[in-house]
Amino acid sequence: MQSADPPERHVDTTDHPPFLERLFTESVADLARYFARRHDGAETVRDLVQETFLEMARGLQDGRTPRCARGYLFGIARHLSQAVWSRHARERTVPIDASLTELPAPIADPRMEAARETIAALPPMQREILDLRFAQALSYAEIAEALGIPLGTVRSRLHHAVATLCERLHDKTVS
Repeated sequence: MQSADPPERHVDTTDHPPFLERLFTESVADLARYFARRHDGAETVRDLVQETFLEMARGLQDGRTPRCARGYLFGIARHLSQAVWSRHARERTVPIDASLTELPAPIADPRMEAARETIAALPPMQREILDLRFAQALSYAEIAEALGIPLGTVRSRLHHAVATLCERLHDKTVS
């Protein structure tokens, strides 16, 4: 698998407002999609996107100089998302919405179910890397920054995740 990752660039943080405005313009939709996949409600998504950029601005103000701005931003987003999940898990139990039982069932596709099961069986870090790479379109360097792991580890885990998926899905379709 070849990567079209751009060469790593250090972020120039000497002029924060224009930098943050440009980063916001380039990344707001991606962050919103990232949060929408994990959390319910447009208001929650907007709040999390806003909090992500506030944390980024605080980090820059405190002298942080991330090697990869989008990766650093998604790292913040990941931590905020996990914090919300942890807080919600402690705070409440979600009642079942009776109106959901009235919806027609989607047409079953055994390949989709097999893919979901296979992905769910992967180790959590491999699932996270798959999501950041394919659903969020982050580069390898951005994923490394977001997860705080070496670039080689990202490449290795992504390679193993894709190989495992191919092997397991092939086995399921053959049997």
